[in-house]
Amino acid sequence: MEAVSERNVFDFILQGFQIVSLVIAGALLVVGSPYGSQTSYNGRLAINGRTAWILMELVSPAMLICAYFAPATSGPAEHTSSSLLSARNALVALWLAHYTYRAIIYPLRQTSRKRMHVGIMLSAVLFNSVNGYLNGRWLSVFAPAEHRQHVSTYAVMHQSRVYLGLVLFVVGMCGNIYHDNILSTLRRKSSQHAKHSYAVPHGGLFTVVSCPHFFCEIVEWLGFAVLSGSPAAWTFLLNVVCNLLPRAFFIHKWYHVTFAHSYPQNRKAVIPYLL
Repeated sequence: MEAVSERNVFDFILQGFQIVSLVIAGALLVVGSPYGSQTSYNGRLAINGRTAWILMELVSPAMLICAYFAPATSGPAEHTSSSLLSARNALVALWLAHYTYRAIIYPLRQTSRKRMHVGIMLSAVLFNSVNGYLNGRWLSVFAPAEHRQHVSTYAVMHQSRVYLGLVLFVVGMCGNIYHDNILSTLRRKSSQHAKHSYAVPHGGLFTVVSCPHFFCEIVEWLGFAVLSGSPAAWTFLLNVVCNLLPRAFFIHKWYHVTFAHSYPQNRKAVIPYLL
């Protein structure tokens, strides 16, 4: 019997992850957003929302680092060596930059988070484990040799792709942080004057969509996928879209119901002027 290579396992998991993304999208279209303003669960299986968020998000960079530095089980040994300033190390740095914000800075800046069902946290841990493994392992073992070259050489070889991808990533991440800050500031102010801490957000892309932070996160990971050319990164982008679009629709609907007489009717859910 022919031995199963790590690449066979990697491809199997990658294809399964692509299928799962569509299943998640279908499930979310039925059940809606399972945390934040869209849930009021406070039963025995509810845990501290901030703690749950930090733990489940930290899994992604931790798993990526483990997969990235784990020795290759097959293939040439030199496949795991490269310049410190290689293109793939730069991509790892971008990944860590995102999760430094998403897993640590973002939840600690929030005034509060609703309690989260432990099942939601565990499903996110599983998702982030698989995603971190796929992206870390592709960069470490399965990426073309050009990814091990100095980042400046890689940029020259793929000038248009690198510039486009970097602009998308930086603009997306900055936009994500900016709109998160609008929501956090609004939550902080409204909680001082009302029984609930929700209000209609304004400013930035909130003038045209209900969930600009989701839109910016999609743009950010589109940039990462363009930069890397990685099938794992494109699969992650597919998962991001399948996760965030249904949630945006439910949040958009929630805004209209909660603020029926004051919510701007011209706003779309997540993609400006389109969707």
